[in-house]
Amino acid sequence: MSGNTWLDLATIIFVLAGAFLSFTAGLGLLRFPDMIARLHAQSKPQAAGLLFILVGVALQQTDAWTIAFLVPIVIFQFLTTPAAGMMLARGGYRSRHFEHVELRIDELEDEVKRAQRAEEEEAARERVRIADDAADAPEPESRNPNAPKL
Repeated sequence: MSGNTWLDLATIIFVLAGAFLSFTAGLGLLRFPDMIARLHAQSKPQAAGLLFILVGVALQQTDAWTIAFLVPIVIFQFLTTPAAGMMLARGGYRSRHFEHVELRIDELEDEVKRAQRAEEEEAARERVRIADDAADAPEPESRNPNAPKL
C-alpha cells in the first residue's frame, strides 16, 4: 500500500469515528431519561466527534494555513462545550428539570437557597419602594381635569 492509501484509510477511520460519536451524542439527547444524563451526551461524545472529524480533514490537507485554521476551532470547542454544559446543568438544577434521584453530594443546594433568598429580598425591597413612592406622591386635585371645581 502506498502512503496515500494509508492516509486515506486513516482519514476514513477518523471521519467515521467522529460521525459515530456525533450520532451517538444526538441519539443520547433524544433517548436519555433526564436532563443530567443528557448533559453527558451533549458534551463528551459531541466534542470528541468533532475532534476526530477535524483530524480526518487535517490529514487530507496539504496547506498549512488550512490546518492552522482548524486549530482554533478545536480550541474554542473544547473551551466552550464544558462551560455550556455547566450552565445548562445549573439552570436545570435550579428549575428542577431532573428526575428526583438522590444526589450523593449536592454542592449547589446552599448556593441556590442563597440566590433565592436574595431574589425574594430584592422583590420585597422593590415592593416597599413602590409603596413609599405612591405614599409620597400628592393626590391630584380632581380625577377629571374637565370636571367643574367646587
